Amino acid sequence: MIAASRRLSPVFLFLLRLLLGGTLLWAGLVKIPEPGLFAQTVRAYEVLPLELVNPFAIVVPWIEVIAGICLVLGFWTRSSALAALFLLLSFAVALSVNLYRGADLSCGCFGLNGAGGSLHTALIRDVLLIAGASLLVLVRNIPFSLDNFLHRRQAVPDNAYPKPMSPLQRTSYR
Repeated sequence: MIAASRRLSPVFLFLLRLLLGGTLLWAGLVKIPEPGLFAQTVRAYEVLPLELVNPFAIVVPWIEVIAGICLVLGFWTRSSALAALFLLLSFAVALSVNLYRGADLSCGCFGLNGAGGSLHTALIRDVLLIAGASLLVLVRNIPFSLDNFLHRRQAVPDNAYPKPMSPLQRTSYR
């Protein structure tokens, strides 16, 4: 895990974080103003019990937005990437089930007007995003992130404060 992160370009990890965060942010922001329409899209997938469709349609876009903002800022990066990973895996299951059924649905990913594309396209995009989220979960030190900035500010170097002297050392200076 750590050896792999040393081989990856910091710019690549930064761009991956921005891409994943921006994608989640965009997807969530599109769904928040239209929870009823998103609930209809979720219901069309026929993978959730009817009692869970409305809560799912209300909560999931907010999780996408929060995880997206955190990823873009690089704040709680690994936790946000893990949340994104779980979301993306659940979306991949729903997409796969409906592809298996032969359903003809629009994915509802980036617009509830059919702008998200076909289920095939959405699944391919989802698998790529799952790979990116998995990578961000595994890498401990994400470059150019708020996490790194805050961690560096909290870390105090060993030589910042003088070490206390023993009584023998104090007397030898006299």
